[in-house]
Amino acid sequence: MADKKPKASSVITLGGKGSSLSAASVFAVANGLAEVRIDSSILDKLKSSSSSNRKSPPVKFHIPIPKILTFEESRAFLLALLNKLLLSGSASTVLPVLISNVLNAGSKNLDLGEVEVSAEEVGILDKSCACLYGICGILDYESSALSTIADVVAAMSCEASKADVGALNLMDSGDGLSVKDEVGVASDLKVLLNGSKLVGKVEVDAVSEIPKIHGS
Repeated sequence: MADKKPKASSVITLGGKGSSLSAASVFAVANGLAEVRIDSSILDKLKSSSSSNRKSPPVKFHIPIPKILTFEESRAFLLALLNKLLLSGSASTVLPVLISNVLNAGSKNLDLGEVEVSAEEVGILDKSCACLYGICGILDYESSALSTIADVVAAMSCEASKADVGALNLMDSGDGLSVKDEVGVASDLKVLLNGSKLVGKVEVDAVSEIPKIHGS
């Protein structure tokens, strides 16, 4: 029985001007929620670059997918590898297109088989750290959901301790020197506690530390 391809709801474009691979994009592609599209401009650039800069004959190369990775992590690995090849500026178009097709096929079989690559491309593959980047992308995205829950729990703790939350108003000095993530956490807490009759005037040192801890 053929593998059922998950329905992708969006398209992630790589290689375009100003494009970057975000944690959300890694998670979406890794879970089959988005397809991958390679910007035509980067493909044209790679074609031109590879034909003029290739100094060695192609060799057969098999890209091993670490067996310790889950299916989701393996897809993230391939996506990170694809992005690395595009950013290198010296790879041919063959391998990036192949990886893109494999990811978009939705198959459980992610083996790329033996591919003809140059010595320059082998160097890129060996030093890509794609496995690490892929897993970190998934973890970064999933942890962002947990941070929202942590903020809610922190707000409930402020109410339970009848803490003075006035310190949250001092997080943004308006001089542009405040830490953006800490200000964001303080702002979210103020929204959650807006109108609450449970917060009080008890000075709790931990309250002023919440934005710093949650925003780090």
